[in-house]
Amino acid sequence: MRKLAVLGAVLITVLAAAVVINYAIYEEPTTLNPWNYYGPNATVWNQYVLAGKWGSLYTYSDKRFDFIPSLAADMPEKSKEGDLWVYTIKLRKGIVWSDGTPFTADDVVFSINTAVKLIKDKGLGGNWAAMYDPDFVDHAEKVDDYTVKIYFKKLGLAKVEFGALMGVILQKKYWEPIVEEALKKDNTLQYLYDEKWSKDEPGLGAFLMKKWEKGAFVENEAIPDYYDKGFEEVLYKNGAVELKDPMGWTWTGYGKPEGDVELKIVTGPYVDGIIYKIYKERAVAITALLNGDVSYIFNPLGLQKGELDQLKGAPGVKIVTNASNGFRYLAFNMRRYPMNIKEFREAIAVLIDRNFLCGRILQGQAIPLNTVVPPGNVFWHNPNVKTAAERLIGKPEKEITMGDRYRKAIELLKKAGFRWIVPPKVVGDKVVRAGKGLIGPDGKPVKEIELLAPGAGYDPMRATTALFIQDWANAIGIPVKAHLVDFNYIVSKVWEENFNYDMYILGWGLSIYPDYIVDFFSSKRAGPGDFNTPGYMNPEFDEVGDEFLAATDLEKAKELAYKLQEMLAEDLPYVVLFTAPIYEAYRADQIQFPYTEVLDGLQSFSAFPTTVRPVSK
Repeated sequence: MRKLAVLGAVLITVLAAAVVINYAIYEEPTTLNPWNYYGPNATVWNQYVLAGKWGSLYTYSDKRFDFIPSLAADMPEKSKEGDLWVYTIKLRKGIVWSDGTPFTADDVVFSINTAVKLIKDKGLGGNWAAMYDPDFVDHAEKVDDYTVKIYFKKLGLAKVEFGALMGVILQKKYWEPIVEEALKKDNTLQYLYDEKWSKDEPGLGAFLMKKWEKGAFVENEAIPDYYDKGFEEVLYKNGAVELKDPMGWTWTGYGKPEGDVELKIVTGPYVDGIIYKIYKERAVAITALLNGDVSYIFNPLGLQKGELDQLKGAPGVKIVTNASNGFRYLAFNMRRYPMNIKEFREAIAVLIDRNFLCGRILQGQAIPLNTVVPPGNVFWHNPNVKTAAERLIGKPEKEITMGDRYRKAIELLKKAGFRWIVPPKVVGDKVVRAGKGLIGPDGKPVKEIELLAPGAGYDPMRATTALFIQDWANAIGIPVKAHLVDFNYIVSKVWEENFNYDMYILGWGLSIYPDYIVDFFSSKRAGPGDFNTPGYMNPEFDEVGDEFLAATDLEKAKELAYKLQEMLAEDLPYVVLFTAPIYEAYRADQIQFPYTEVLDGLQSFSAFPTTVRPVSK
């Protein structure tokens, strides 16, 4: 879901006893509005600066990803009322919004019922439609101030426990009049997305935005009397979890909390503010880290090899490595010709030599990937998925030559009815005569096909990959033109302009439970601003996807997830390119994280804003 002239202040400054940490980010936030952020503008750069502002009933434990209460006081009680399943949930007391208003069942009921209405009546998409899917969520009701009932039409781990119960909760007092006004307008969603609503919106997190100077920085200020300061989360090696809040609430689960402690986290915040400095040039951010002007660099892609070499051994700098829970991919707009022709997509996919890119060109900084579930997410990753080249050429990737790729791509195009004014000629592993004047099955010349990708200053891996895809395609006469552009430009073309693209290369950061497989490719999610950007329509995939979302048994869900991965590898709405270990660096002489070994790295958890501590000098 991502990802410069800046302030010259030092990284940790002490002004009037205030401790402020400076971080680096590479892209301007596009919104601070929750309706927009969890809707069409779900970029990672927004996530970093908005981390923890809103709450959810349940969450994952640190590091181990146990399902645990957050705003809820206990696990839900499940029952049946008529045809509906009912989850009765007690809420923690003493939680307050940043404006001093108590958090109650009214906020939960408002958030769920409003989201469901906007999804059904107005087409609200993105993460909202994933969290509060109306095919599963019927409505919510208040029992008393600290008890809610959520009614479900059907059950499914993806859409209940790891969906609605982890869904975002907004404040009723602030948003209800705005939503009521929005519903009177023809442009309901655009009215809700307006950035002006972000200015005074209350949150449940430990920080609120103090200032956003576009092109320069976002400054978040800690709430001095944060209600959850001192909250304890203790993970035991025997699997047990123990939670305690400052108001006296406790919860234990997954066994008896005894024996050795694996991890103990005590919530802060321990700093008075965090400034997110915006750097458009990675090299400038690296220099800022070396100079101590920033303590950490946010990047969903991690550090590149040259950056690692520059930082290794630098005084005060510590480098950490973690498995990634994300991937980079090439997307085809299947609403457009010729991307709607399967053999065309197969031809492009066959041409892409992942091993060459990752090993020779990207110097081992990337790992070839065959499926939308990275291997770091071990339980859900299907290791048996083959690439298009393996499936169509009939050899393992390491044995496939470039000549094999060219010949198979030409064969696929001919099979679909394509021809050339000047046909390509392949001898051995080389194209000795480039193809020219590609004619489609409709008898018309194929126009230039635009491939959008981030520039080298943002991500040299994707920029380089785009240029190689262009060259491989051009060699056999496919008129692909790579355009290396700003990250936010691609986001705008794809989502804000309702899929105004031919092909693009981007990346996704992913959830642990892989319901995103359905969110990215279900025909129900192909509308404006939603996640099915290719416009993939496959009734069989939808059927299996619905079964996966409704699965209540983990092993059955795994079996269905494996099948979905195989179907996508066959139909190719995406060509999944590679994943990469996350290499990150921070100033260990300035800040201390509660832990550094975690799937998808520190960036995936927004560098722990409520538990990061300054290092005493």
